[in-house]
Amino acid sequence: MPLKPYHVLDCDPDLQRTIADSVVTFLQTQTDLFADLDSRSLWNKLDTVALVRAVPDLARYFLALGLKLKEVAVTVCNNTEGAVLHIDELPVVAKINFPILNTQGSLNQWYRVPTELMSTVEPIVNEFGSKFYDLRSIDLAQCEKIAEVEMLKPVVFNSQIAHMIDTSQCSTFPRLVLTCMFFNEPVDFLKE
Repeated sequence: MPLKPYHVLDCDPDLQRTIADSVVTFLQTQTDLFADLDSRSLWNKLDTVALVRAVPDLARYFLALGLKLKEVAVTVCNNTEGAVLHIDELPVVAKINFPILNTQGSLNQWYRVPTELMSTVEPIVNEFGSKFYDLRSIDLAQCEKIAEVEMLKPVVFNSQIAHMIDTSQCSTFPRLVLTCMFFNEPVDFLKE
């Protein structure tokens, strides 16, 4: 059975705000992320242990879902260009994207790319030595958009379906989303 593109998780709005504010404080005080925000790439790995210590509510939220954090990164979008169509590196399939800052109006979109178009793209090795697919050369008009979600709540995210971030409707930047990976992937949330 194929996995669906995403699943929106419930999160108490006060808890979500507390977690988001605490993550921003962590990023401002314990990383150099905000010092050179304009030059940041999309994907920025964080010290997971330090983040969990600084934001224990995040780990507790995930533990209540039966999940144990393994790794975290923050995705940064600084303008209305968003992120191009891509497929993330394996072996992770199911991640959780947690909205942190300025996510209203931003859309995660998933596309079905025809096999004949996919066969024209070679995987790229990223700075971490893992292969992923940059699909910016693919004509979106030849693809089928299969799902879309505005990043207002935590979302279990299928990273192995071609996806992109549309920030054209965002009014404030930077757009920050915490991407969370787990020892026990939340794949069950993506089952129909």
